[in-house]
Amino acid sequence: MKIAEWFQDRKSLVLILMMFGILCLLNVNYAVLRSARNALTVADLGGGAGAIPWFELCGTMPGAILMTLGLTWLLNRFPIQQVFFITLSIFVGFFLTFALGIYPLLPKWTAALSAWPKIATYLPIFFSLLFFVMAELWKIALLAVLFWGLVNQYVPLETAKRFYAPLMLGGSIGTMVAGPLISFCTSDLISNHSWSYSLSLMMSFVALSSVFIAWMFSLLWRQLHSNAPVQQKEEKEPFSVWESFLICCRSKYLLLLAWITIADYIAYALGEVVFLDLLKQKFPDPRDYCTFMGKLSFWNGILTAFSAVVITPYLLRRCRWIVASLVTPICLLVTEGAFFFTAWHPAFAGNIELAVLLGAAFFCIVRAAKYTLFDTSKEISFLLLPPLEKMQGKLVIDGICARVGRGSGSLFSIMLIQFSGSVLASIPMAGAIALTIATTCVLATTKLGLLVEKQTPETAS
Repeated sequence: MKIAEWFQDRKSLVLILMMFGILCLLNVNYAVLRSARNALTVADLGGGAGAIPWFELCGTMPGAILMTLGLTWLLNRFPIQQVFFITLSIFVGFFLTFALGIYPLLPKWTAALSAWPKIATYLPIFFSLLFFVMAELWKIALLAVLFWGLVNQYVPLETAKRFYAPLMLGGSIGTMVAGPLISFCTSDLISNHSWSYSLSLMMSFVALSSVFIAWMFSLLWRQLHSNAPVQQKEEKEPFSVWESFLICCRSKYLLLLAWITIADYIAYALGEVVFLDLLKQKFPDPRDYCTFMGKLSFWNGILTAFSAVVITPYLLRRCRWIVASLVTPICLLVTEGAFFFTAWHPAFAGNIELAVLLGAAFFCIVRAAKYTLFDTSKEISFLLLPPLEKMQGKLVIDGICARVGRGSGSLFSIMLIQFSGSVLASIPMAGAIALTIATTCVLATTKLGLLVEKQTPETAS
């Protein structure tokens, strides 16, 4: 079906608009959660950017594994829309409880535990860790696994190549909207100079928008499920996580896709920790820090929108799959290399403004490329797989490999910080490791591109 036919058919247009709306709101919430998470971790409860690798390694990575086990168990027993509602309810319940109950009472709890200084010291860090993990898992569970898992079951390759990139515009608009929203919630006018009140406002918005997300997802599932071919409605034999791993290990295609995902996260995570630590020097107050993160979300949204509307559709229609998929790792190499060079070279010592500027460029450009070209190319590569490998491979790669990448990057960061003494002192070694791994990502993408073209010689370009 061509895109023109989708827009001529009223039902298909409604489907596209619902997908667009879900992507937009999920990304608005994720941008809000990410900004609040970074402010809590770096400028508030966590104590600095050095806590991020520990949170990723000891919190997010095991949390992603538990989440994957839980989603596997649920998907084997319930329809995907019920799994989506259950997962969404758990996330929203936690964020509201944290903002309205845990965070305001945390100073009292800490004071009450003053007789046990170690517990009093680690209690804020523990709750910061919980928020960090839940904020990270939001996008993996709801967007990467459940939303795209639903869409990929019903959308053919020809149609996907035409409208996946425009759909990514919904994500970029969501990121853009989140910027002014965060700035409004953290402004003196509405927050009464209180970070706690700002946090409550942001989490209340996440809860309210989640109601609309649930409603649109329900409508989307009904439309897709009712129009699905008979064979797509058949009962599927349940798979364990171990069986899903075995399926991935037997496929060179999935192994390359898994390494690309892992390598991209490792290389990015090493640069992100350094950038966020530099950012704390410029914005030590949590509200100011969160406000700047909101501005980054706004500019990231603009770049993502430009890529989704102009760059991604052009490359997917006019160029081979490998060309579109290589843009992200190349951007990672160039922007991260410039950032690390500036942060390391003695000639730029003390020039925090330049380092923050190049770090912001690295942060925004790589994310924009990832959320459009990288993610679109990855979703299209999943569509080329047999039905058995499609969902199981996606569950493992998006559910676990992404967290393994972040966890591995965190492990590298922890080792480098312990060896060097601080985040900033680890810059030379962190930069060398990040750029080396980014290079392997380029090579793996090239090899995967050859496999993609072998499987679909007539549609690979």
